Amino acid sequence: MTSIDIRAYLTLIGLLFACPTMSLLFSLPTELLLAVIDAMDSDSDSLRHFAVTCKLACLLTEPILYRTLLVTSGSEASRLAQALQQHRADFVQSLDLRPQYRGEEGIEDFTPTISVMTHLRSLSVESPFANYGRWHHSESRWEVITGAFRALFQSAQSGVGLQSLESLEIHWTGDGSELWMLTEFKPILALPALRSLTISSAAIVAEDWGVNEGTTALHHLELIECFVTGRGLYAVLSLPRALRSCHLGQLRHTRRDVENARGHEEASPKEQLDALRSQRHALQSLVWKDAGFSHSSDGVPYVAMSTSGSPGLSDFTELHTLTLDGHCAFFLSLLLSDRAPPNLHRLRLVWHDNGVIFDVLPAHGGSTSIPNIPHPEALLRYLPTLRHLDVVLSPVGSSSLSALWENEARRDRVRQLSGELRARGVQFCVYMAWRGPGLVPPYLFGEYVPVEKSVYEYRGEVDWFGDAVSVRVPRTRAPAGVEQDSDSEWEDDSQSEEDSE
Repeated sequence: MTSIDIRAYLTLIGLLFACPTMSLLFSLPTELLLAVIDAMDSDSDSLRHFAVTCKLACLLTEPILYRTLLVTSGSEASRLAQALQQHRADFVQSLDLRPQYRGEEGIEDFTPTISVMTHLRSLSVESPFANYGRWHHSESRWEVITGAFRALFQSAQSGVGLQSLESLEIHWTGDGSELWMLTEFKPILALPALRSLTISSAAIVAEDWGVNEGTTALHHLELIECFVTGRGLYAVLSLPRALRSCHLGQLRHTRRDVENARGHEEASPKEQLDALRSQRHALQSLVWKDAGFSHSSDGVPYVAMSTSGSPGLSDFTELHTLTLDGHCAFFLSLLLSDRAPPNLHRLRLVWHDNGVIFDVLPAHGGSTSIPNIPHPEALLRYLPTLRHLDVVLSPVGSSSLSALWENEARRDRVRQLSGELRARGVQFCVYMAWRGPGLVPPYLFGEYVPVEKSVYEYRGEVDWFGDAVSVRVPRTRAPAGVEQDSDSEWEDDSQSEEDSE
């Protein structure tokens, strides 16, 4: 049934409901009505019109209308709080609180309502500034707003509210600072059902979170532009019973002299790896971002690793996907040594240039330096289970790279590298991902996000090269019922060609 058919069907039902003398109404199975309503969950306007036709329509429709909510101002929050005072709070399963600048007043009055949403599974909270700047002391509402959330999380620790919450996403800044202190919100890490936690611009320095090690249900942890100390990170990573995926990195875009980080030393790559070791029995996917960008002109030094001391990644037996974004000399050194993960299936390397890295092939058996892309023989020597090698080109400030494959010599080098990898059972792919102009992580509501597009792969015995001529990236989110603009998707009519080897 198409959306037009469903809309027409709802109109018909509404007419039936509007006419009480129509006995046909009572012959319609409730299950049928519920199935149609559920299929229209993305068309909130039609559902609202249908809901006002009669009490039964309202009763059937409200659980869908209130299932996923987006709030972008304090005034919206106030109206919603009034609407949810009765039984409707039980309908809410996903809540996005993303107030716009100077529109946040009143958000704090909404937080008590969150505690009575017994079926809430996903919660996203965003401050009006987040990665744009900071709260200003003269007009700051930070303590008012975050104080309400602090009370919410503390109540949850006592068993009141958020007991079913599985996914939590927080994008905040501090009061007069670009970082906020996770220490002030310790109960977050003790939420009983939490499986996924994403936070940005937080300082993680505490060593005691009031939770026993290996007791939480967290499966995914993503730290974006966070300041972490070695002990603080270890304390956080030791809490989950089995963390399956982790996204870590050092501060790259945030200014280094942030107030909340003063007096603490940022964790080194080795300290971050030592903290990860508490999850070596469970970790399956790791994304690690270095503080510096990686360009083709950078010389990535080979760091000689002795066989004594820490085993590196050699006992991360479940790790199958590793993404290295930036210089990452420490981790690259581990991969080209006997400290590599034994069962790695996919390796992804993110470089911040426009493809110049392919202009110089890796030197065979180089012992003094790690080239831009490690030589296939060197990779497979220490990563025998590797099946996929992805290179992601993420140039800073670029929006079009139509000339990527114009150089025939560059394409020949890519064919050669791909052939050598394929002969060893490894599929080689190249992707491109653009950031919106002037935007940095975290990518907030209404912003554009990087989207990877395949620009090289081996397809059916031919080398396929693709260019993205005119590129748009989709918005982070759109409210339910709002379609993306047509120009917000990749324009896949870019030039491409298939070349035989």
